[in-house]
Amino acid sequence: MFRFRKKATQAKRKTPASQASSFEWRKSYNWVFLLLPIMLGGYYLYQMDELLPIRSIQLSGSFENLDQGEVEQALQQYIGQGFFSLDIHQLQQLLHQKPWTESVSVRRVWPDKIRVTITEKKPVARWDERHLLSDSASVYLADTSGFAHLPIVHADSHQPAWALRQFHALEARFERVDERLLALRVDSRGALDIELINGLQIKLGRSDIERKIERLTSIYLQQILPRREQIQRLDLRYSNGFAVAWKQEVLQGRDKASIWSNSNV
Repeated sequence: MFRFRKKATQAKRKTPASQASSFEWRKSYNWVFLLLPIMLGGYYLYQMDELLPIRSIQLSGSFENLDQGEVEQALQQYIGQGFFSLDIHQLQQLLHQKPWTESVSVRRVWPDKIRVTITEKKPVARWDERHLLSDSASVYLADTSGFAHLPIVHADSHQPAWALRQFHALEARFERVDERLLALRVDSRGALDIELINGLQIKLGRSDIERKIERLTSIYLQQILPRREQIQRLDLRYSNGFAVAWKQEVLQGRDKASIWSNSNV
């Protein structure tokens, strides 16, 4: 008589705990696969950095006032450094410390070169006896003895950018009467004093600058220019007119009325 044996019981199903453990293991295993290429890549770059030192530096830019030899000497310390480990920011900061440097661009050129491009500051005015003012309104230390041809722009209580804008605006107004602006000074109270290249000094004060200049330029060619050699200074700090400071030699033996000769000023 035949007996039927029971079939072997199937493998036990995995419990939720064992499933979670397996998932965590696979998750950790995946992180290894993700980190391994990064680690290998970093090691490769480290080895390549040792094998690829900087062998040459290409320097370009304008060097009218910036000492090219001094810049080249400062760059020598970077020869031999690793192509990848070179601190470009540090190099830029080093060159930015030069008073005449406006901007610095540094690029790596494969496999062993860096390219450095320097832009010089362009002086447009003298700030004082020891500083110049650039076209980007940067005040920087410089030997001003070779820049006597530049105008003076100086402000005690305002930003250089504001003073430079005022200078350009006034310069454009006086060009209409064929005069050039030699100096603009702003004192600690914000009052403007200007001087023309012909030596005429003009006090403008702190307010209504545009209106005062408009009033002056409207009569300049007819009333001021013919008497230019007799006038020391104009004071426009009045609401309804201006005062004239005559040269001493002009006032000797004459009164102001005769100087103006009955003109409507």
